[in-house]
Amino acid sequence: MKTKTSIIPSGLIGIFYLLILISCEEAALPINGDGTPLSVDTVSFPVISTITYQTPPIMGDSEYLYFGQKDDHEFLYTLLTFDSVAIGGGYPFEYYNDSLIIADSMKLTLRFTSDSIDNNSQFQLRFFPQSGDSVFNEYETNYKNFDPVIASKVISQAEMVSDSIDSVNTKVTLNFIIDTTVINVFKDSSITNFNRFFLIELKDNQSSQFKFHSSELGGGDGPELKLYYRTLLSDTVVTDSSYRTYSILEDLSVIKPPLIISDDTTYISVGRAKGLKSLVLVDMEGWALPNRSVIKSAQLILNRVQTDTINGFSVNSYPLNIDGVYSAFNFYDVDPYKVDIDLMASSSIVNIILKINHRKVSTEIGRGGRKNYGFKLQSNTNNDPFKIINFHSLLSGDYYPVMRVLYVRP
Repeated sequence: MKTKTSIIPSGLIGIFYLLILISCEEAALPINGDGTPLSVDTVSFPVISTITYQTPPIMGDSEYLYFGQKDDHEFLYTLLTFDSVAIGGGYPFEYYNDSLIIADSMKLTLRFTSDSIDNNSQFQLRFFPQSGDSVFNEYETNYKNFDPVIASKVISQAEMVSDSIDSVNTKVTLNFIIDTTVINVFKDSSITNFNRFFLIELKDNQSSQFKFHSSELGGGDGPELKLYYRTLLSDTVVTDSSYRTYSILEDLSVIKPPLIISDDTTYISVGRAKGLKSLVLVDMEGWALPNRSVIKSAQLILNRVQTDTINGFSVNSYPLNIDGVYSAFNFYDVDPYKVDIDLMASSSIVNIILKINHRKVSTEIGRGGRKNYGFKLQSNTNNDPFKIINFHSLLSGDYYPVMRVLYVRP
């Protein structure tokens, strides 16, 4: 542990603290009223252990739904569930049991991210008539804990179609037409806690990638379900033909990642679609923040292995609540390292260097209010999920990771 101290002349105290207050986001720093000099100390804490581990990728908050393959990631299927009432309120599926209401069909639509069709493959649709009211959770379901055999046989098939929006623009959609057999199940009021879940998959294996808008993208381009029906004045007279739209509640693509390679485990690695996360243990043993001192920054600093330009790639870092396992690379069906999201710190890579400021957590550790178990690193959900970033580990000589704490004391 190395400490460097700077003494600030009393005449510059006002200017110094003005600059500090402008640049410090979390807290004002102490000011000595008697004009005595203040010290700025920098303490460097070595990282003593690092390890990368893997969990099944969970893509529930992704802005896209994926089919096919990309970079050896296999997109197995997509799961969706819809609201029980129509947009604007009312019209639950039981509404269509009225003898003067005839439900003709449903249409489930996905919107493609491109305005052209390069590969017109066939997709197929299933549902879950025997699975109760809970089939999947978009923040927990993955290829290891979900079995698609619980889905029905194929109830509809579709290909992407291109429609003109105007003289210049087009949109490409995937439209499944669902007949009354399924509608009758949906509106059967004798079935308690029935779900409105669907599974979509490619009919045949594809090496190409297909990407559709998910509910997280916003802008009204997410999946939707429309039910078309007629209203009768009598047994023979139709007064109205209309439809109701049901909003998407949850959706996710289930992905099987590629095999682990040497770089994944040699370095500190993060990558969402591959399920790569890392642990970093900083040696802060025996350190106490001096009385009345305030931490300005506590930067966990890592150097990226790759030297290509990358913009906007962010890494989330969380303080651990339990001891990490650093002995060997592990695959966990369920991530054992639960974290407090309120203590998350996040930062983007700049010029191949990542600096994550853990000021709050370091303050708690320095004041004895928290035990240091290290930190968990993972890719931010806004990143390209298929991008894997490697940082130098302890074996990397001059590029090893470190934590630097800058604090001011009277």
